[in-house]
Amino acid sequence: MLDAIKASLQSLRPTHLEVRDDSHKHAGHAGAREHGGSHFALFIVSEAFDGKPLVARHRMVYAALDGAFAPGGIHALQIRALTPAEWKEKQRP
Repeated sequence: MLDAIKASLQSLRPTHLEVRDDSHKHAGHAGAREHGGSHFALFIVSEAFDGKPLVARHRMVYAALDGAFAPGGIHALQIRALTPAEWKEKQRP
């Protein structure tokens, strides 16, 4: 599932992309599967987010992942979506 998520998000031309399977943190919760692959955390940096509010950025991510939320797919997704300028600013000491 990690590779499928990363491949789907290439349409946003990320300059930085991290996807983490956090399913183990949700064992026993609704939607959690025994062997993982249900709960993910995503950090993506893309120029495609320039000038877009947070909700629009999240919609862009969901659109890129079209179909991944079908039964048996992603149950929960934590998204951190930044522009390259925002990421550069956050990296300053």
